[in-house]
Amino acid sequence: MSIPRALRQQVWVTFIGKKYKSKCYIRWCRNEIDVFNFHVAHNIPESKGGTLTLENLRPLCSCCNLSMSNNYTIDEWNLLGNEYDCFSLLKYFNK
Repeated sequence: MSIPRALRQQVWVTFIGKKYKSKCYIRWCRNEIDVFNFHVAHNIPESKGGTLTLENLRPLCSCCNLSMSNNYTIDEWNLLGNEYDCFSLLKYFNK
């Protein structure tokens, strides 16, 4: 399902603020996102009952969003910690 533009903008302003660029919302990820190049990710995936609401959405880099798929919540993905980076996780999950 496509996320409405107004909701995308609201997610950015709520979690990043009025900045053009920021790092990914995932605390250990080093990727940079900007207002035109970010994924709006579900904390609880829609396939597992998550909703399309501001409270359930966060701005992530494409690598984190695609790597966690619907296997993790954003909260769980954040707990993986500094021992990983997004690209090594992507390689691991795509074996």
